[in-house]
Amino acid sequence: MHEVVIERGRAVGVVASKGRHRQVHRADLVVLAAGGLGTPDILQESGIECQATLFVDPVLCVAARRAKTLQNRELPMPFIVQQEHFIISPYFDFLSYFFNPTWRLPAGDIFSLMIKLADTNEGTVCSKGAGKTLTDIDRARLEDGVKWCKEILRRMGVKDADVFRGTLNAGHPGGMLPLSEKEARTLHHSRLPENLYVADATLLPNSLGNPPILTILALAARIGRLGRELAD
Repeated sequence: MHEVVIERGRAVGVVASKGRHRQVHRADLVVLAAGGLGTPDILQESGIECQATLFVDPVLCVAARRAKTLQNRELPMPFIVQQEHFIISPYFDFLSYFFNPTWRLPAGDIFSLMIKLADTNEGTVCSKGAGKTLTDIDRARLEDGVKWCKEILRRMGVKDADVFRGTLNAGHPGGMLPLSEKEARTLHHSRLPENLYVADATLLPNSLGNPPILTILALAARIGRLGRELAD
């Protein structure tokens, strides 16, 4: 999907590709749910400006060698340590295992703790990609999380010299069309035509610093009901 077709202040359909050709699919109601990176791009291609308030829930894993831990075969995130600006949870970082040279150990011998950070709302998305830089506050909070992980590993008997980090990556992008308190009642942003809705993390005003899947499911379910009511 490339853009929403807007005529006289209303969404009348979407432009999508089929093979090498673009087609217009007309509709009375449009619900956009392309994710925290895809939705802002589509909206801006449609002439609807978003805000430079992208959050990404940065993820960093802190790991150590633990023979025959076999964490790579376990259910990830079985529990969490909840802090004000981040969570810590057991999580085998396959991204780092396959692409980070410091993780060149047998997978079954690595024990890893994940830090998921609630970052500040500063970042952009455009057709050329996303632009996101961690602020000094973000980096300080991330290092605080690293200290927590190292202390947990110390209590497991791990020496600081045997600790290594994973690859910093983005977990859950969103926040570029945040709902105001008033708009939260209707789940409809004032910048959107009345028959165009967004149903993903783009509407969240801040990073949750936690997995947002239940919030997004609830959001989509509620907007789905609104859509049926409007269609009727």
